[in-house]
Amino acid sequence: MAWYYKDGEQEIGPLNKEQLQALIHAKRISAKTLVRNESANDWRPLGEMVRRSASASPPAATAPPLPPPAPAAAADPSPEPPPPAAAEPPSLESAVCSQCGRSFPKSQVVEFDNQVICAACKPIFVQRLREGVSTPGIFKYAGFWIRFGAKFIDGMILAGLQYAILIPMTFLFFSSGTGGSENPEEMLTSGSLALIGFQQLVGILIPAAYNTFFIGRYSATLGKMACRIKVVTPEGGRISYARALGRYFAEILSAIVLLIGYIMAAFDSEKRALHDRVCSTRVVYK
Repeated sequence: MAWYYKDGEQEIGPLNKEQLQALIHAKRISAKTLVRNESANDWRPLGEMVRRSASASPPAATAPPLPPPAPAAAADPSPEPPPPAAAEPPSLESAVCSQCGRSFPKSQVVEFDNQVICAACKPIFVQRLREGVSTPGIFKYAGFWIRFGAKFIDGMILAGLQYAILIPMTFLFFSSGTGGSENPEEMLTSGSLALIGFQQLVGILIPAAYNTFFIGRYSATLGKMACRIKVVTPEGGRISYARALGRYFAEILSAIVLLIGYIMAAFDSEKRALHDRVCSTRVVYK
C-alpha cells in the first residue's frame, strides 16, 4: 500500500511501508506528522494511523497442539553427520547517504549517478530529478513569514545606515549656501533639490551594496543570518556577487507589482518569490 506524508505544505510520496519506517528511524517524521494512504484522502497523525492499524488487525490464530513425542529410536551405529558450517557473518560495510548524511548498510541503499541514496531519501531525490534539479542535500525551504521577519530586520538596519548618512548631509547642504546665490529663496530651492537627489542616490546605493556584499559573501544578509536562512542556487551552492546584485534589482520588481512578487512565496512549492524565479535562487534554512 502506498503512503504519503506532509512536509509543511508539500505532499511527499508515494512511499511503501519500509520507506516510511526508514523515515521514522531517521527522525524525519514523527507521530504528529500528517499521513494518508492511497485508499483514503483524509490526513491523520501518524501515531493515530498506527494505533488504528493495530486495533484493526485480527488476533493471531491459536497454534494446534503438538503431537505426542515419538518413542526413542534405537541408537544408530552410523556416525553422526558433521555439524553444518557456521553462516558467514553479514557484511559490516556501510555507505553514507549523499542526501541526509546518515550511514546505512549497503543492502539498504542504491547508487545513482555516483550518488548513494537511502530508502527514505529516494522519493524526494527522484522528484527533484524529474524537475531537472540535482542537489547534494534535501532543502528545507524558508516560508513567507520567516522571510518577512528577516526582511523587517534588514529594513531596520538599512534605515539606521541611511539616516546616519542623511542627517549630517542635510545640515551640510543648508549650512553651506548651496547654489551660490545671495537670495535665500533660491538657496533653499537649490539645497532642497540637491538633497532630494542625494537621498534618492543613497536610497538605491546603500541597500544595493548591503545586499550584494552580504549575500555574495555569506549567502545571507544580517536579517537572514538572525533567522538562520540563506540564499542559494538550485544546486545548493553560493550565488555570485553579480547574481546577488541582479537579485536586489529584481526584488524591486517584486515590490512595485503591489508586493505580489513577495506574496508568491507563500504559495510556491519551493517558497520562491518573483525575484527568486527571475534569478533562479532558493531561500532555505541553514
